Amino acid sequence: MTVGSEIVEGIILNTNAQYICQRLVENGFMVKEITCVDDDEELIKNEVQRLLKNYDLLVMSGGLGPTEDDKTREAVAKALSRKLILDEQIKRNIFERVSRYYSNLPSNLEKQALVIEGAQIVPNPVGTAPGQMIDVEGKKIILLPGPPQELKPMFENVISSLKIEQDFATIKMLFFAVPEAVLDQFMSDIKVKECVKIATQASFGEGVWIRLTAPLNCFQEAKNLSDKLIDKFKRNFIGYGDTSVEKALFEELKIRNLTFSVAESCTGGLISSKIVSIPGASKIFLGGVVAYDNFVKVKVLGVREETLKEFGAVSEQCVVEMAYGIKRLTGSDFAIAVSGIAGPTGATSDKPVGTVYFCVTDGRRETVEKLFYPQERNIFRNRVATHALYLLLSRLRGMI
Repeated sequence: MTVGSEIVEGIILNTNAQYICQRLVENGFMVKEITCVDDDEELIKNEVQRLLKNYDLLVMSGGLGPTEDDKTREAVAKALSRKLILDEQIKRNIFERVSRYYSNLPSNLEKQALVIEGAQIVPNPVGTAPGQMIDVEGKKIILLPGPPQELKPMFENVISSLKIEQDFATIKMLFFAVPEAVLDQFMSDIKVKECVKIATQASFGEGVWIRLTAPLNCFQEAKNLSDKLIDKFKRNFIGYGDTSVEKALFEELKIRNLTFSVAESCTGGLISSKIVSIPGASKIFLGGVVAYDNFVKVKVLGVREETLKEFGAVSEQCVVEMAYGIKRLTGSDFAIAVSGIAGPTGATSDKPVGTVYFCVTDGRRETVEKLFYPQERNIFRNRVATHALYLLLSRLRGMI
């Protein structure tokens, strides 16, 4: 249950529900309902009472802040006919935390220290509003704040106490640079037993997830299918579980004690951004240059003006020189370079929107690839950024 006018009015995407449902299913729960309500105390109260009649676990997010429209605590307390108690220790912790960066403390901060009678506190390592876990006649309610960066670590801290004995298991796999339809057709042709539930999910920027779920007495069938998928799509297989191309690349470079750098044009810094989202990225990533204009390609990366005149910025010759240029600048073991046409303008008859060139080099051998990916410019940029990291990953794994 997600609380907030910004959710029901469509102002922000309800990513909390997606994350919570996914993690609950992975831990053996059957999720039966997702609901969203406005910041209305009576609505929230009535919805809590309705849901508790039908379900064993209710996870709520949102409405735990200090403002007037944060009404979740009050509504849940009324729904359960319990008192709200001001916890002085939590209040001191909140005021101390906020005073580190803001001296004139508003009194409404103490609202976040109101605890529903009988609730167990869920610490918030990122923000100020703690969560709460409440037992209600053998059922549980979990209250979590709305910001995902706060909610996720808090939910991870409590999910171990929610685990139930599972009679099934799941294999989650990520593939990249292969269409979802191709993977689905391959699995259909194998004719897997009906006891294996197959689910696929495609993302422009991240690849295709495949989730194989089966009862324990049929789990070997799921394992056999996963092995066949990897054998068939060996280069495209990124890894198991909650992985990503950037996470897999980080691990490969870290194991080998290698570094890389990036020269990017059309992606505008997205390649660098993706890799530095991984904690510890400084061990393997030395830096990058966004050479969006040809002037930067020439003056910073050392691309020859003759190359640009003869072949253009979006060419094999240009990305090779960009790659060697960033490698010289940083001294990295590997270098990636990317140049393409994100659109909607800038195309020519022989280089339409969606054309992009990649180069990966270790200073001795170049791996160059050309792709045509005619999508909206930011979908294009996101996909191209991941593909650049994927090429280096494939190179390290000996696939190219």
